[in-house]
Amino acid sequence: MGEKLVAAHKVAWGLVLLVLCLFPLTAFASPFIYLTNSAEATVSVIDMATHRGVDPPIAVGEGPFGIALNPTGTRLYVTNLQSGTVSIIDTSTNTSIGIQVRVGNEPSGIAVERKGGKIYVANYGSDTISVIDPAINEVTGLPITVERNPYGMALNPLGTRLYVSNQGSDTISVIDTTTNKVIESIPVGSLPQGILVTPEGNLLYVANAGSNSVLAINTATNKIIGQQVTVGMSPAAIAIDPEGTRLYVANYASDDVSVIDTVSNRVIGSAIPVGHNPYAIMVNGSGTLVYVANRGSRTVSVIDVATAKVSETIPYGRK
Repeated sequence: MGEKLVAAHKVAWGLVLLVLCLFPLTAFASPFIYLTNSAEATVSVIDMATHRGVDPPIAVGEGPFGIALNPTGTRLYVTNLQSGTVSIIDTSTNTSIGIQVRVGNEPSGIAVERKGGKIYVANYGSDTISVIDPAINEVTGLPITVERNPYGMALNPLGTRLYVSNQGSDTISVIDTTTNKVIESIPVGSLPQGILVTPEGNLLYVANAGSNSVLAINTATNKIIGQQVTVGMSPAAIAIDPEGTRLYVANYASDDVSVIDTVSNRVIGSAIPVGHNPYAIMVNGSGTLVYVANRGSRTVSVIDVATAKVSETIPYGRK
């Protein structure tokens, strides 16, 4: 049953995965949002200053899926699910540099270390993590074996721990990045997907798409704390505000966003309706706006935090 659920989840959602990536506001006057268009083998770019698309879309490999920015904001890395590669984009020109780094089968999630800039890639079809050296744009060392169907990834602020959500085994793998070895496996809810580490590094939040919940893990003990918080249907992604007081959860199957108070660990207010199949989410640097990518409607919903309502809808990609 677990394998069938994972396979159905992958087929239904993996066709057009949308991931948002925000340039650091302190480094760029006009930051961008980047979204992968799996069926078109491109990455769409939205200018956050104008909320308009920047043409043309950036060509990448087949089935672009996950996306991550390097610490200096000069390179964007894109996993290509179908071609088993990672594309590299020069953000100064918003064009691909022409290098395709071969990794494992069905690369999905991706994370970049803040200090050294090492790139970690979750190979969904190989049950491994590849590590790319950005200095040479090549995979280094042996793949790190994790549990079944690794998907989402998050690094702690120091870059010493990598957390991987394994959809096929309902666990989180904890990797020591100095040795590239798994040091612990944490059982969580069904179909763990989006994960994030708080800015302080003390908590890891996990969105369980199969059990409609979000849970918190103490990173010092690797133990779940408190109760799982019930949210909308099939939570796919989570984001945290700059103050660390609010979690925003994109609920793929109920077309809305839940808001969790991190102090009380409870949902506050009513779910905020957005577009069809929200799949990726982020909060701007000032914490005033939340951006939600909607797979089904090919739009980005902009939520005004003060009113808890969508204030603007931005189209992107081909209809």
